[in-house]
Amino acid sequence: MVLSALLLADGKPVPLNRLIDAVWEHRAPITAAKQIRNAASDLRRLHPELAERLTLVGDGYRLRLDGCRLDSDRFVEQTSRARELRRAGRLEEAREEFRGALLLWRGTALTGLTSPVLRAQIAGLDELRLAVMEERIELDIALGDHESVIGELSAWVAENPLRERLVAQLMMALYRSGAQARALTVYEQTRRVLKEELGVSPGAELQELHRHILLSDLPASPRTLPVARYNNLPAGAVHFTGRVPERRLLSEVVHRHGAGGHSYSAAPPVIAIDGMPGSGKTALALHAAHEFTPLYPDAQLCVDMAACAVEGRPLDPKAALGALLSGLGVLPDSVPVGVEERAAMWRRLLADRRALILLDNVADTQQIVPLLPGAPHCLTIVTSRTRLTDLMATCQLTLQEMSLTEGRELFGRIVGDERVRQERDAVDLVVEVCGGLPLAIRLAAAKLRHRPSWSVAYLASRLATGRQPLRLLEAEDGGLTEVFRQSYEGLTPSQQRVFRLLGRLPGDHIETHNVAGLAGLSLMHADTLLESLVDAHLLTTSTPGRYVVHELLHAYAVQLAGEAALDPVPHRSGLRAEPVQAVPCP
Repeated sequence: MVLSALLLADGKPVPLNRLIDAVWEHRAPITAAKQIRNAASDLRRLHPELAERLTLVGDGYRLRLDGCRLDSDRFVEQTSRARELRRAGRLEEAREEFRGALLLWRGTALTGLTSPVLRAQIAGLDELRLAVMEERIELDIALGDHESVIGELSAWVAENPLRERLVAQLMMALYRSGAQARALTVYEQTRRVLKEELGVSPGAELQELHRHILLSDLPASPRTLPVARYNNLPAGAVHFTGRVPERRLLSEVVHRHGAGGHSYSAAPPVIAIDGMPGSGKTALALHAAHEFTPLYPDAQLCVDMAACAVEGRPLDPKAALGALLSGLGVLPDSVPVGVEERAAMWRRLLADRRALILLDNVADTQQIVPLLPGAPHCLTIVTSRTRLTDLMATCQLTLQEMSLTEGRELFGRIVGDERVRQERDAVDLVVEVCGGLPLAIRLAAAKLRHRPSWSVAYLASRLATGRQPLRLLEAEDGGLTEVFRQSYEGLTPSQQRVFRLLGRLPGDHIETHNVAGLAGLSLMHADTLLESLVDAHLLTTSTPGRYVVHELLHAYAVQLAGEAALDPVPHRSGLRAEPVQAVPCP
């Protein structure tokens, strides 16, 4: 047990109390320390090669490896080589490497060792072995050797009846060997064991595989469901209008890159659309996606990357790839475990497809890099509330506020053109108060549509003179306030504090030295934070040192400033306020 504890420490010192716990746990005798010393001496005597490597460190011991290779290290190295080969598509070679790595094992790790203290590390080694076994079996099945692995899989499932991936592999091997009834029996046994021992049902992936085996609709190879044409694009905005120059630009980009024809550019086109919250990024992206669908007939896939999920985290690339692969018909048991493996399969399946992918509500470039197709005949449209400066986009489009004409047309689409003609000046005032923000214009028009007794002029006056115009622009899902809140919640605490402070400044024109003085920051620090708000599209910049905040965003900042307690002076929170010298802006 002492030797095992030292080996599992991977060359690091092991304190005496750890060695005592490893041998006796909580029942150590009075002579425990002496017995550990005797065990160390015995190890040196029985294994002379350890004499110089086993050294006293503090009150414990350290077993220096100094270039010696443990079989567990060799196993990890060989497994890594196998995975590299698999990513490169050299499946036969990868399988042989996996087999070689698994041959290093002689039963469970540290067989016969009963130390509860070391049990977690031992279980980790055994789990590693089992995961690699599953990867090798997956390659066996993929390469058509399903019959040869049935016996081995049956033994593993008997030892690990709750391990659903092994169960799925056994079901697939049986099904492909013509033993459909046995595959269904294995599922039923697993379902019963899960219910009796854990009180749960099989996972969604295992249930999906069971359903396909029942229907006998699993293809032999590749392991995908027959999907003739997949389209999960949400419906476009009912009252979409305007954005003519932007739509023309997107169309030019797509056609310049060979969409619909056979002459494609070397790199796949990527269109990135960013802008402030409520500017209509998703509406434009969806409208364009539906418009371009005939040019990309094999698949049209949409994934919400959930950058603004206030009560959760943005969607990770692994989960997003799982959804995209499912959209192309890949069965759950065939989806690889790792992100790199999923990305490789995703790009391989798109190699001969003309597909359109819409990645909506993206947090940052890193989130979507694994999702970008490699094939030049696929189009990716990305929307984000922040500028994706690291993304090598074919077209980077920042949406601005709507023009007065566009805003008037959008308002008329919702409330009716007759009311626009009758109260044209009042409509223009509504569009102005909404700052040309499409979402605000939609909400204002919807408010008027559901209040027939209101005139446009009355709505305009309430918006223009009300102390809190955001209250008029609410909807079932929270309206404009909720959209602004999602962007605000995505900021860092420092950015949030500066944004709140904007609500204490009169007007919507901001100068760096005013923010620095109010926040107790240096001009450089204040400028850095303000520029980060520009990247988040919560500010715009007019000239260096001067910024403009949208009227409605300023109203939201005022609301936050009123709701929040007075922000602490910087030194009270552990920060030292830097001296600020107010300088006139040129």
